Amino acid sequence: MTEELLSKLHPDYALHCLERMVRINSIVGSEGQMAAYLQQELQALGLRPELHEVEPGRTNVYARLAGVGPGRRLNFNGHTDTVEVCAGWETDPFTPLIREGRLYGLGACDMKAGIACILALLKAFVESGHPFHGELSFSAVVDEEGHSKGAQTMMTTDLAACDAIVLAEPYPDDESKPTPLGITGKINYELTVKGHSAHAFHPEDGINAIEEGARILAALDRLPMREHPDFGRGNYSTLKIEGGYRVYSAVVADRCRIEINRLLVPGETAASAIADMETLVRSLGLRAEVEVALKPPRYEPYVVSPEEPIIRLFDDVYREVMGRAPIYEYCKGITDANVFAEQGIPCLHLGPPRGNIHQPKRICPRRVAGPHRAHVRPPGSPVPGRPLKAAAWFAQGERPARGP
Repeated sequence: MTEELLSKLHPDYALHCLERMVRINSIVGSEGQMAAYLQQELQALGLRPELHEVEPGRTNVYARLAGVGPGRRLNFNGHTDTVEVCAGWETDPFTPLIREGRLYGLGACDMKAGIACILALLKAFVESGHPFHGELSFSAVVDEEGHSKGAQTMMTTDLAACDAIVLAEPYPDDESKPTPLGITGKINYELTVKGHSAHAFHPEDGINAIEEGARILAALDRLPMREHPDFGRGNYSTLKIEGGYRVYSAVVADRCRIEINRLLVPGETAASAIADMETLVRSLGLRAEVEVALKPPRYEPYVVSPEEPIIRLFDDVYREVMGRAPIYEYCKGITDANVFAEQGIPCLHLGPPRGNIHQPKRICPRRVAGPHRAHVRPPGSPVPGRPLKAAAWFAQGERPARGP
């Protein structure tokens, strides 16, 4: 019966959807057209999309397939936003270009290809009429590249009670990006350095807030950071520094503001991170006053047990389909799974092989979503045979027998 379901997979449909979505400008904050497209596509599949406004012009889209009876609830999730267009593009980022087996376009990899695969999965279920128990649902949320407002809003609905979420992020379970069993958390430091102004010809009469801030930045390698047996240490990156005059004047800067991103490992908290930075600042003997605060977004680190039903099932199905064991890792990064995991929902990441993430020439290998289903695909193929097969078994509470 599962084979009939798999026979309804149409990779050419997934590619068609991907190309249409790449043409839509959905840079974070402007996801409205993507929501409209998904609403139209879901309706064409015979589903009833639910629109959930997060902010004016920014809408989550949900859809559900009800089973023949009660059972587990499994959600397939994607985010509709992309990062901004950065320097270095040699082609129009909103015109999908296929070249040497790769599809180029903004958001092609992160993560419109994943959403295209979910649509193909839903289409296969609809066309096959495959019976299952429980509920299969789809969620397309806004703002993952920003503050995860879409995921947070989704968690105010009954989807917060689903039994597991599969995020079609570009984690293909290969050496380039194994399947995460845990992801770091993060905080954003906001440091305000308060100096004392003076004429720039006599800087000794003042306290230069920019120079004091520079001493903090130069000492960040001394920031206390905890070691975790699986994650190792987190990291930090200075995102922004600003201070000094707005209109040119030869004045010692009396203010400097610094933003620093920090990834947290389990055992580290927002409170402990603030204490770490305050300890570092005190050790420098600065003349300026320094306020250490946090600004959004903030995420807690999380770990999912390998014994969770969705992970055990994925492991079994992956071995059956791919002929090898999955590759797992504890990774540095943030996804909407950090939000979902705070609600106690087990999360699995599985999506297309990745090209350039947050860089020009965003790539999705076309062979993994192309029109020829008979093509031999590498590990990490996003054509949704694996998650589709897992979805059928998960919803019915079944697991295939594991071989030797």
